[in-house]
Amino acid sequence: MDTLLYKFGNKIKGVLEGFDRIIFKGILKPLSYAAGMQIHLSRNKVLNKDYKNWVSAKTSVIIADAEEYTKNQCGTEIQYIASCHTRKETLAHEQQNKAGVQSGLIGTWSCVESCNTFKAAYDKIAGFPQIKHESSRCKHLYF
Repeated sequence: MDTLLYKFGNKIKGVLEGFDRIIFKGILKPLSYAAGMQIHLSRNKVLNKDYKNWVSAKTSVIIADAEEYTKNQCGTEIQYIASCHTRKETLAHEQQNKAGVQSGLIGTWSCVESCNTFKAAYDKIAGFPQIKHESSRCKHLYF
């Protein structure tokens, strides 16, 4: 925990300590609205029409890294959860008891849940695709 605070202390606004878990929640404000995402894509030289392919490639890298990390730390693969209503904490405690894990990563779970995202949609006024907000379902990973 001290290493984490030392490394990211200038980005952390507060700390809560618990007995058996750390919960990270946050938001990248510039990427939380369509215009901010538009700027980010522009800075990275990604055309709006290429948004879906670009973001899919980034997602694939994140998932591959998560799979490798889980396999290295737990010796298991990411476990898919069929229902978004399943309590992930309950699954984690069951896995912890089953594996006898006292510290470290217990497992990683994947579930498709509601999310806010973006899509590139043709804009007649602009004459080219624009990034638009969209409610969708996305893959979430729980470590």
